[in-house]
Amino acid sequence: MLRTYDAATVRAAEEPLLAAGEPLMARAARALANAIIWELRRRSIRVSGTRIAIFAGAGNNGGDALYAGAYLARRGAAVVAALPLPAYHRAGAQALERAGGTLIREASVAQAVEVARRSAVWVDGLLGIGARGPAREPLASWLAALESERLVSPVEPLVVAVDTPSGIGVDDGALPGPYLSAHLTVTMGAAKAGLVLDPARRAAGRIEVVELGFAPHLGEASVLRLGDSDVADLWRVPGAEDHKYTRGVVGIVAGSVQYPGAGLLTTTAALAAGPGMVRYLGESEVAELVITAHPEVVAAPGRIQALAVGSGDPPGAPALLHAALKDGSPVVVDAGALPTIADMEARAGARFGEHVVLTPHAGEAALLAAQLDLRDGDGTPFSRAVIESCPVAAARALAAQLGATVVLKGSVDVVASPSGPCYAQGGAPGWRAVAGAGDVLAGLIGAMLAQHAVVAEHAVVAEPTEVTGRTELTEPADGAGAPTAIDAPGATACLAPGAAARIAAAALHVHARAAALAAGTPFAAPARSALGEPAPAPGRPISAAQIAARIPEVIGQILGGA
Repeated sequence: MLRTYDAATVRAAEEPLLAAGEPLMARAARALANAIIWELRRRSIRVSGTRIAIFAGAGNNGGDALYAGAYLARRGAAVVAALPLPAYHRAGAQALERAGGTLIREASVAQAVEVARRSAVWVDGLLGIGARGPAREPLASWLAALESERLVSPVEPLVVAVDTPSGIGVDDGALPGPYLSAHLTVTMGAAKAGLVLDPARRAAGRIEVVELGFAPHLGEASVLRLGDSDVADLWRVPGAEDHKYTRGVVGIVAGSVQYPGAGLLTTTAALAAGPGMVRYLGESEVAELVITAHPEVVAAPGRIQALAVGSGDPPGAPALLHAALKDGSPVVVDAGALPTIADMEARAGARFGEHVVLTPHAGEAALLAAQLDLRDGDGTPFSRAVIESCPVAAARALAAQLGATVVLKGSVDVVASPSGPCYAQGGAPGWRAVAGAGDVLAGLIGAMLAQHAVVAEHAVVAEPTEVTGRTELTEPADGAGAPTAIDAPGATACLAPGAAARIAAAALHVHARAAALAAGTPFAAPARSALGEPAPAPGRPISAAQIAARIPEVIGQILGGA
């Protein structure tokens, strides 16, 4: 698991170490230099004679960069440091000069670009974690010019960011102005949240965390990223004493005559995750399609431990959702069922509980936010563009307003809950962006929730209705219509606090790995290569059905079975 923190938490953890006289900058600089040496060696490039550009601002990141430059200069590298400001780290600059490096004080943008153009390695130490908002001049012009030069370089240089790439939103992953993209970010003491959140994540490259002794002093993490081992720890592997009902039963209400494939994709993904049973509770026409493809699916009423509803705009989704919410079972709410959530909140001020997992993409999240009149910290409505510029802010706002777990889908999927840290799960190839991928995700999350939920005393029951001929969830006999508030006593018995968000994050990791496997690309492949290094395999087009088909194989790999 990668734990990331906001800037204030990192600064607080640093203070007792600085007060104790710990040589943090010396350790950070040595680690930075070693990371650069390793990057050169794995490309069979000698340190001696390699041209290295240091771009150093006035803060500690600039000091780290200058001291690292001194280490590299003593190894024979040709190091030139361009300093944009009258203020800079004097001791670091002196160390670099003593080691044989060159300093250009109060360099112009043109001088910085000329230094960059002649260098194989760029070290970005211009801004640190104290920066807020867009970079100011002259650094804004430096960042814009250097990024432009990087993009047009015949052989892309190796760009190494110190702590965070300059220009990114350290806490929220926004890109409020010019920035410099890195191939490697060497982050000091603890990873910063902006390194794993879109859109700044695209500028961070690979992340290496330098251990500086912060761990005992760090508070709660801001954003987490699960890996294979975390998912393996979370997975419920059935034992000899298990039977289909103890392995979880998930109900699927998905698909319609207009979008029948959604019902099939959602059900296929739920089956692939390995619950004890999948019940299809949607349209009878779609049920025939599902049963033909998967005869093991049960299209009959009965007990379930979780429900996935809304993919493919199933008729009657609002009524079915009301019934499930009254019961308190874990529910995944996707696509066509999302407006019902906003309507219930708007009419009755309902709060839904962490066991209700909403799965909007940015467009659907914008519609939800508009229905709820949600705005960001500056009072700006959460339009699609605003959401895509800072997804984590929108996910947190929706989760806080609704009391639900929110999975905001994107190239990096963000999971937010009313309390506790967020999750940011990336690594999927761009090929994953296809119709039906969200349906697969809804079924996968639903099945995983069912496997983790204990059997509640009051299960949602499905019965055929005489009016429609469809199988619909019935509401409890003592209530009719939409509730004015939602109390889910069964949910707390089924899932521990924070469990739904963690399960959703694990499902996202599996989903991304399955997409990479289907596309034939490495999981979490780097977006850019440097110094002539071969680019990762581009992969191949895939369909949502192919993602679902790879889920069992990915689970086997994660659990060590392949």
